[in-house]
Amino acid sequence: MLRTAAAFLLVALPSLATAQSLQTVAEKSDYKSTSRGADVVQFCEAIARRGPVARLDYFGTSHEGRKLPLLVISKDPVATPEDAKKSGKLVVLAFANIHAGEVDGKETLLAFARDLTDKKDHPLLKDLVILLVPNLNADGNEKIDPKNRPGDNGPPNGAGTRANAQGLDLNRDFVKLESPEIRALVKLIDVWNPAMVIDCHTTNGSKHRYTLTYDGPRYPATDTDAATWVRATLFPAVTKHVKDATGFDLAPYGNFNRDRTKWETYPATPRYSIQYFALCGRVGILSESYSYATFKDRIDGTKAFVTACFTVAAEKRQELVKLAQPIKSTRIALRTKTEMFPETTDILGFEEIEKDGKRVATDKPKTYPLHFVGRVTPTEFTEQPFSYLIPATETVVIETLQRHGIKVEELREDIDLDTESLLVSRVETQPSGSPNRRFVVEVGGEWKKTKRRVPAGTVVVKTGQSLGVLASYLLEPRSEDGFTTWAFFGDKLAAGADFTVQRLAKPYPMALGSVRALPETRRADQPVTEALLMGTGGTFTFGFAGTPLTTGAWVDAEHFLQVKEGKLLKVEARTGRAEPFADPALIKKSLAAIKDLDTKIVESTAKSTSFRTNPDRTAFLFDIGPDIGIVYFDGRPGARLTKSSGAKEHVSFAPNGKTVAFVRGNNLFVVDVEKPEEKQLTTDGGGDVFNAKGDWVYEEEIFNRDGKAYWWSPDGAQLAFLRFDDAPVRKFNLVDLQPVRGNLESYAYPKPGDPNPLVKIGIVSVSGGNPVFVDMGTYKPEDTVISRVGWVAESKTVFAFVQNRTQTWLDFVTWTAPDAKPKTLFRETTMAWVDDPGEPRFLPDGSFLFLSERTGWKHLYHYSAGGKLITPITKGDWEVRDVLRIDGKEKTVYFTAGLTSPTGTDFCRVQFGGDTELLSEKGRTHRVSLAPSGGLFVDRFGDAMTPTRSNVCEVGKGAVRKLDTNPVREREEFRFGKYERVKIELKDRFVLEGAITYPPNFDRTKKYPVWLFTYAGPHSPTLRDEWGGGRIMEQSLATSGVICFRVDPRSASGKGAQSAWTCYKQLGVQELKDLEEAVAWLAKNPYIDATRVGISGHSYGGFMAAFALTHSKTFSAGIASGPVTDWALYDTIYTERYMLTPKENPDGYAKSSCVAAAKELNGKLLIVHGMMDDNVHMQNSVQLADALQKTGKDFEMMLYPRARHGIGGGHYLKLQLDFIRRTMGANE
Repeated sequence: MLRTAAAFLLVALPSLATAQSLQTVAEKSDYKSTSRGADVVQFCEAIARRGPVARLDYFGTSHEGRKLPLLVISKDPVATPEDAKKSGKLVVLAFANIHAGEVDGKETLLAFARDLTDKKDHPLLKDLVILLVPNLNADGNEKIDPKNRPGDNGPPNGAGTRANAQGLDLNRDFVKLESPEIRALVKLIDVWNPAMVIDCHTTNGSKHRYTLTYDGPRYPATDTDAATWVRATLFPAVTKHVKDATGFDLAPYGNFNRDRTKWETYPATPRYSIQYFALCGRVGILSESYSYATFKDRIDGTKAFVTACFTVAAEKRQELVKLAQPIKSTRIALRTKTEMFPETTDILGFEEIEKDGKRVATDKPKTYPLHFVGRVTPTEFTEQPFSYLIPATETVVIETLQRHGIKVEELREDIDLDTESLLVSRVETQPSGSPNRRFVVEVGGEWKKTKRRVPAGTVVVKTGQSLGVLASYLLEPRSEDGFTTWAFFGDKLAAGADFTVQRLAKPYPMALGSVRALPETRRADQPVTEALLMGTGGTFTFGFAGTPLTTGAWVDAEHFLQVKEGKLLKVEARTGRAEPFADPALIKKSLAAIKDLDTKIVESTAKSTSFRTNPDRTAFLFDIGPDIGIVYFDGRPGARLTKSSGAKEHVSFAPNGKTVAFVRGNNLFVVDVEKPEEKQLTTDGGGDVFNAKGDWVYEEEIFNRDGKAYWWSPDGAQLAFLRFDDAPVRKFNLVDLQPVRGNLESYAYPKPGDPNPLVKIGIVSVSGGNPVFVDMGTYKPEDTVISRVGWVAESKTVFAFVQNRTQTWLDFVTWTAPDAKPKTLFRETTMAWVDDPGEPRFLPDGSFLFLSERTGWKHLYHYSAGGKLITPITKGDWEVRDVLRIDGKEKTVYFTAGLTSPTGTDFCRVQFGGDTELLSEKGRTHRVSLAPSGGLFVDRFGDAMTPTRSNVCEVGKGAVRKLDTNPVREREEFRFGKYERVKIELKDRFVLEGAITYPPNFDRTKKYPVWLFTYAGPHSPTLRDEWGGGRIMEQSLATSGVICFRVDPRSASGKGAQSAWTCYKQLGVQELKDLEEAVAWLAKNPYIDATRVGISGHSYGGFMAAFALTHSKTFSAGIASGPVTDWALYDTIYTERYMLTPKENPDGYAKSSCVAAAKELNGKLLIVHGMMDDNVHMQNSVQLADALQKTGKDFEMMLYPRARHGIGGGHYLKLQLDFIRRTMGANE
């Protein structure tokens, strides 16, 4: 408390210097007053104006709404935590005024900030980024009154209050985080990650001769190395620095006990800042200036102490960095006792006398050799579990953990786990002695292991994270200062009941996702804009789709494969219990047998979660550059199967797993997995000849962009394949104009009326020999399309679907041997074209099921082995979508269909001769994965208003287990326009399906433009009973004041082939009539501006947009993206299916041409095309542009030089939205 004259001069000289510079309120008032909030902010603003070394920010607000200032001071300008991290400097923090009656630290930190910025190159700023929070309790600071802390030696004009505006003691709030001030401070520390944190206080208590006392981490659950370093290294060095600078002595914070034999301190629990920081893996330092010293001495002493601490931090930076790390301990101290250190400490006090029965200090100094009661030892431990499980209803617990910076995750599945729970035997409560809580709670009980179903929504807290020790301390029921102590669980605690929080002792794979954001960080009512669709690098994201989980193949009736936490697992469907399917160590062992493998290939293969397995899932194929290798899951030696140049395409195992087939250089090869040696089965591939691999038009239009064109026999001894000869097919040239000389890409592309590829069916033995090409009988090669090839189940008979080139009929043809004559089982016809009916499903007796649209609706039919119709299996005005499984013995078919709605997908079953039974919920789209036997299935389902979710279900029993809740919490923070599904009855009574997205602030008294989105291709509906990622593009335009309208014309309605056939021989004509009538229906509403109606689409939708603007007056603007503009320019197989050939249907081609109608263009047209589009050639857009120019029509055009048919990226998105807003007169 007292100091020498020499020491006085040491601190007086700097004060004289500051008289000419920036001064604090304390300095200006000769230490009679302290700063109010406005003074603090004004001073901080003045510091920030001093140049780039200082920056003023605000890190939170008080309970009464006052901003909490933060000064960031660094030699190199630092604006963000990321900047600080990049600088490589040590981040340190000092804060003050947590008790606003203790104002010394506030004045200190302001003066310290001035000192740091007075000099151009302050030495501390060479190594440190310094954060200063001078006024944490901003509300209490505004209640300055001389009556507050009357025993303090200044400032005479008063100080603030200890508590904040809520009446909370902020230095008891570090566990419960009730106050906005401590929440903000904890978040600041979590984000900036300071290695050292100083908390500046003022104290009274026993009379002694110290101007300032200190404390550091003591709680034994913290890092003992850090506590030892602070006590043995930091404080001795700081004590010397302060003594040299001020003449003040320092001692550990404490008070005399009653008989003056001990020096006692406060409890070392994390409700207090310093012990809390230590639990977070940071070095926390307490500064306690002594209230009986003068106000000026207290400020000088505190400033010297803070300076000394940061000086030592800079000098011993490497030591501090090692100490300020996440605590790794797995044995957590829960309860403690405080004992004496064995050695004595000299405490500088005063002689005391008895006066009126009390001890009273005199002015005579006296040194007391005392035992310091500050040694904290644990009395109860717990082993840290892998994670904690918290019921979703414990919102306060969950949110408080989040505010601590602890990562919490939401369990997205129901799962059976082996948990640990405390069976509570006693609950003790007692008054807490704190105004913040009514009771202190202690529970006792016995831990037990329990198998239980943990429900989806449970919150999981893993302890392997950086704040894992803190998480354990807060959640453990026996912790002496955790959530239980602070009555977080309230009346849920009862003897005989399990404790609320469960433990999971060991790691276990679980499907986890993000929890709901904290209320204070949720941004409510945000507008939905296109920015939500854009990821890094201008790539598309999926808006509000969330992250729906998927499952892999079923392993058997009770297990499926699933990726969790980056590992492929075999999961028990009913319980969620899992075991590794692939062991990286065993995979590496198998790979080790393959010579000269690159380390990267070994690592990536071992960590893979996707495998091309053999049928019994004991081995898988992987790529070694252009070659193929085989690896065994059980660690058996793997092998390199090929040693040749050239890519291996369409690789597959034989059904028996003994052989692998692939295509190289347009030829078919096989290799034996036991004796790897490539065997070439065809030899004439290359150039115009494609063996076992589709040419362009077959890959695009027949094989659904999977060019594999070979099929294994059931016994794996033979292969059937297609041979394509493109010699008759005319070539099309694409030009890449990016290189200086340009590049020419030429390939066979048949256009309507042109020759198609000549196709033959070959059969070849895997043992070798020449392929045998089957007899096609009377089918003419130039007029034949082969749309499907396969083998009749468990036989040597090959089948094929043979069609004429315009696909008006389909023959089911079989060959019992390679040299056999063809046998046509039956011919399929309809009123228009015949689509590929899909794979026939063979039954044990040789009969089979066949999908047909002959009635105008796709249904299943049962045929005998000889091709005679036995009976329809399904019937009605609805469509079968996909056959999932046939139980031949039970004569039961499981399938999906549009049974209850054309826009949904239902899961159904039917017994031969029986009625169709609905197995799923109506009004949704169900994507079902059915087990190979038994009744289990995975149901991925959603509707127009609900993101995709998944359940494990059992036929006839409903949901067995939630598999993925996919909550998509982000939706709660945005303002969506109303989305309405509508049915539009046309004049001929046909009902179209539509959807309207209204602006969020829709006003029926206003007029709105309309933008129509469509695709309209035959059998290609866009309206489904599913979420669709929240339809961000429509919502974004709605936010701009555009009503978005989505309609599928009847040919794309999903209402059977009978609806699709209306476009036959006249693509675009009926579709446009439907769209015009739909717009007219909508325009009957008074809020629709019928003069502002636009339309857009891509591919077929692009054709419809161009067709609408050249054949209708309804639309004032349109975007034709990647459009066909004349069907004579597209490929044969697709176009002739719907339009026949130009020779057969010249009027239809003329009616469907946008080019021919260019002179009729009405409205503003934007044409968009990829210049390297090999599907819908840019020729389409060029011919339309030429015709428009020749007729004097204005239009806009955007070309993407390297884009193929799919166009993506931010530029494309912005182009469309800008055009729509501009032409519709909408807001940005």
